[in-house]
Amino acid sequence: MLSLPPLSLYIHVPWCVRKCPYCDFNSHESKGELPEQQYIETLLEDLKADSSYIQGRKIHSIFIGGGTPSLFSAEAYQRLFEEIQTLVPFADNIEITLEANPGTVEQGRFAEYRRIGINRLSIGIQSFDAEKLEALGRIHSNDEAIHAAEQAREAGFDNFNLDLMFGLPEQSTREALNDLKTAITLKPAHISWYQLTLEPNTVFHRYPPALPEDDLIFTMQETGQALLASHGYQHYETSAYTKEGHACQHNLNYWRFGDYLGIGAGAHGKITLPEQNQIIRTRKSRQPDHYLNETDKRKVSA
Repeated sequence: MLSLPPLSLYIHVPWCVRKCPYCDFNSHESKGELPEQQYIETLLEDLKADSSYIQGRKIHSIFIGGGTPSLFSAEAYQRLFEEIQTLVPFADNIEITLEANPGTVEQGRFAEYRRIGINRLSIGIQSFDAEKLEALGRIHSNDEAIHAAEQAREAGFDNFNLDLMFGLPEQSTREALNDLKTAITLKPAHISWYQLTLEPNTVFHRYPPALPEDDLIFTMQETGQALLASHGYQHYETSAYTKEGHACQHNLNYWRFGDYLGIGAGAHGKITLPEQNQIIRTRKSRQPDHYLNETDKRKVSA
């Protein structure tokens, strides 16, 4: 019979300011004011519908992804966390990660996020090069990216991740390494460094930019990994590099085949049912309007 593994919770917030041309995640440009309160209510309904999958366990990690979850206020997340804990208790050492994008409006919220119990940020930098940021359709500048990392530390986040990509349009090895060097000087506990790929159903897939040759991309990866290692970043997962003791516990739960509840538009979950000797997968409606208005949001597959 199957045994119950640790349990995590993934929360998806599907809105962003602008859809990036390389992005294949379930993200949607926000048009007007976000339905923050309604979405929080719907997330709680969603979790209640999945409550039988908790099976007496505590939540060991929460990851709030998107989209751009930092578009929501700290007050909204505080209410969400309080209500979640009426359904499922939090482990004493729970890791709570929020994805955030550099931007002056959002950075002012970092201290508030830390106050309500979010203890890890994942900041979507992608590059510190102005030309590369423009090519990627990012809405922040190099200065805002650096300021976001500085603000995270000032807000009390000793555990934050910087997200970077390599193999960008017309990028040289020197430019890729300069991005890494800038990130390292900001002293994050964790760096996610991964190759830009042209995913189906994206603007870049329909209109491919001029990317570096494969051999050059491989050189970027090898030299970048050596640079990270020389600064004490351990390579513990495909594109994840961490200082000792700061590996992302939520991602490790995925890699170790733990269970996770998925709530929010387009969220997926994986749940063990030991009495049935079965593992099931859950997925939720992708379109925000459908998700907010459907009575039954669950789709389950064995």
